[in-house]
Amino acid sequence: MVQTEKMASIGHLAAGVAHEMNTPVGFVASNFETLQTYLAKLKGLLDLYEQLGQILEKNPQPAVLEKLLEIRHYRQEKKIDFILTDIQDLFAESQEGLQRVTTIIQSLRDFSRIDQCTEMCDYDLNEGIRSTLVVARNEIKYDVEVVTELGTLPQIHCHPGQLNQVFLNILVNAAQAIRSQNRQGPGHIWIRTRQESELVICEIEDDGPGIPPEIQSKIFDPFFTTKPAGKGTGLGLSVSYDIVVHKHRGQILVDSEVGKGTKFIIKLPKEAPKIPTKQVFEKQFNTDRVSKSVIHDVEI
Repeated sequence: MVQTEKMASIGHLAAGVAHEMNTPVGFVASNFETLQTYLAKLKGLLDLYEQLGQILEKNPQPAVLEKLLEIRHYRQEKKIDFILTDIQDLFAESQEGLQRVTTIIQSLRDFSRIDQCTEMCDYDLNEGIRSTLVVARNEIKYDVEVVTELGTLPQIHCHPGQLNQVFLNILVNAAQAIRSQNRQGPGHIWIRTRQESELVICEIEDDGPGIPPEIQSKIFDPFFTTKPAGKGTGLGLSVSYDIVVHKHRGQILVDSEVGKGTKFIIKLPKEAPKIPTKQVFEKQFNTDRVSKSVIHDVEI
């Protein structure tokens, strides 16, 4: 089920990523079609100049004046002066579109390092957040404005793709919660990062509906979900908890108030300690509004 949830999250966004790639590719293709038409007109003008040259060689009098009038009429009718100006803008737009495609593809590759990096490695958490925002853009752009306040961070030793999955789960949950309010204007998500001693802190805060106090203690439980049937498996936050706490020896805390929003606080050590052969894990949240019972898991 954990693997299913992971693949479902990526699969759910695949259509959005394809849409994001299709938009810049579409206007690049349209621009090049326009360029083809422009070049055909320019070729027609050059052909007229060639004919003028041939006439001048034979008779530089009335026929020359007639051909010059024809050239001027053609230049005005086909808007040659506008074409020469606009063609540079078309090339610039095409270059921007191709750069957007490259950025999306690179961000998707960075995000999907979950399947490429089996060992822990050094990683820039800010870059992980940026790549995740690109992947999640189609899911959040219509309902949410994202504000990033990314501080200067040291690289941390981690599983990059797994942490990207945590960011994705929280961002998508926040966007869906804001969407459920059917508000007039867009909601907001704030992402902040900073360093505190040997910890790297990431806060993801939204101004959505908030989480009722009676269910705050359950949000990290496997299969718990407030979404309608068929809309979620209830494993996103459970998987996120496992990644942060069990695999990286960090903390994931939640602070929420109904009607005001929710803040997730992720604390990660710069150097993730090695997981011992046998270890007892304790889930405990030190926030005013969340208290978790102690759950003991044994890894062998």
